[in-house]
Amino acid sequence: MTYAEIRKRGARRRRYMMLLILLIGVLIFAVVKIVLNTVHPKVLPAEAPPGDIVPVLEETTESFPVVTNPSTQKETLPPPTKRSSEGGTIHVKQPYLYLRINHSKKIPLILSNNVTADQITWTTDDANIVDVEPDGTVTGLQKGTCTVIANYEDEALEIPVTVRELVTIAGCTYVDGILVANKTYSLPPDYDPGLLPVTKEAFDLLMADAAEEGLNIYEGSGYRDYKFQETCYNSMVRGYNKSYADTWSARPGHSEHQTGYTIDCNTKNEAFGETDEGKWLAAHCYEYGFIIRYPKGKEKITGYNYESWHIRYVGKEHARIIHDQDITLEEYLDIDSAYHDGDPDAAVLGEDSESE
Repeated sequence: MTYAEIRKRGARRRRYMMLLILLIGVLIFAVVKIVLNTVHPKVLPAEAPPGDIVPVLEETTESFPVVTNPSTQKETLPPPTKRSSEGGTIHVKQPYLYLRINHSKKIPLILSNNVTADQITWTTDDANIVDVEPDGTVTGLQKGTCTVIANYEDEALEIPVTVRELVTIAGCTYVDGILVANKTYSLPPDYDPGLLPVTKEAFDLLMADAAEEGLNIYEGSGYRDYKFQETCYNSMVRGYNKSYADTWSARPGHSEHQTGYTIDCNTKNEAFGETDEGKWLAAHCYEYGFIIRYPKGKEKITGYNYESWHIRYVGKEHARIIHDQDITLEEYLDIDSAYHDGDPDAAVLGEDSESE
């Protein structure tokens, strides 16, 4: 065998070896793939939250069900019911309810499409705060907020409810921390805080902002103690009569001026509300934490005639709500304002007074 033949045979053997190695590699790759698919089955891509298991199914054009892991399953709530709107069947006369503990109020509804009251069902989201009767009467059980719902078919009308607590401390009445003085609730004769700093600071800011707009709002009458109010009230009784005085002036102990939270702006003139100052005060005093304490049209609720100049500090948040909802402090706190027979604080006049 020549050298050339030996060289040619060696080249042929090397090609056979390379081909054999390539075939062995392909065979090993195929075996590994089969083993991996057996140990780790194919998982179909699906948008499932953590904890959800997507079962392996044969490929198909249909959607794939998701089997939920019980350990992570959340309660499925029914779809929300529709809120009544302008085109709805049930409506409420006022979209809120303020109530005191152990007080009851019936929520008045406006019904259309021949719906009757007995077709409405009532529920609450917190039975610890209020009790709701089948006719929509709500009773406050404890201090807090909740929602009362009136349901008719697929409509649900939600009424937010605030239950407040009235307490008496050292002869003073507070409802959720707000000091009350009106015809029903009195202050002790020795209660004498003066004009409170929070009232003065808020009013000073109000005056300054009004002045920047060219308006002259000032303090006409601020704090009055029990004795001074006694003089004011008895003077009006002598000048007119007791019935008339009770519509304009508080009896001693029942005046808001004694709380230290009240200011009469400018002069006590029924025309003040029509002045630029009076209009600005009505529109903006809530921004400083004040309310028009005796608004027009609410005389039967407050017990006093409309006084556009009389403002009471209650804090910005309370003032905003009272202003926006166009209600009185009595409505907001669920209290009345009336002198009651047999109440010694309501009937006593000073020694210098005159009877009717």
